[in-house]
Amino acid sequence: MSDKHLEVVIADDASVEFINLVDPDGELYDQQRLEGDETETSFEILGRYEDDVPTGDYELIALTGDEQVGTTTISLEADCTITDVLWAAENPDMDWDKNSPAWEEYAAVVIENTGTVPSLLTELEWAGAPVARLQSKESQSYYHETLLPPGETTIYSNGSVYATDGAVHSMDCSDLETEPMTVTAVVQVGSDPSYTQQIEYGGGQECQITIAGGSSGDDTPSVGDN
Repeated sequence: MSDKHLEVVIADDASVEFINLVDPDGELYDQQRLEGDETETSFEILGRYEDDVPTGDYELIALTGDEQVGTTTISLEADCTITDVLWAAENPDMDWDKNSPAWEEYAAVVIENTGTVPSLLTELEWAGAPVARLQSKESQSYYHETLLPPGETTIYSNGSVYATDGAVHSMDCSDLETEPMTVTAVVQVGSDPSYTQQIEYGGGQECQITIAGGSSGDDTPSVGDN
């Protein structure tokens, strides 16, 4: 894999006209034609389709006419986990867009991919976020197109997450105590990971928030985590 593409190199002594890429269900995923003496081609895996890309073993089949010249198998596996969610106000030294007057209300998500190939982040959905409560909504979503290679990647939100003040009104926290905020990362390869952060609301009509803990997926939240 090279970024969003699966790169294929043909042996110099092979005569190949077509390369078929067959998905784990045995269906033809894509086909590439080699012209003349070409020995390299590629398949666009990420960003091409809106649907998720199936994970598992893909088969590359080299053909000359209807004759099969050779095959090989490659495993496309991406396993993404959200390991941390960070509030800009508590982490001012990170790479926030400080040209925005509301940058201290932004959030960053750390995603670890323990798979063998990249995935692609297409959306972050913030259910129960302060900014959603401020707008009387269940969630706030921001769209992304960020490659998630094996290893850790930090993604910065494209707008406010922790806002309690708006242009029209401020949030009244009188009836709120410790409430969950769950961020879900919509990814193209692998399962969509989530992370739940516990937020303490106080201050009544002058709303103040404190992060009390957080956890990935269904793990038990631990107090003091960001």
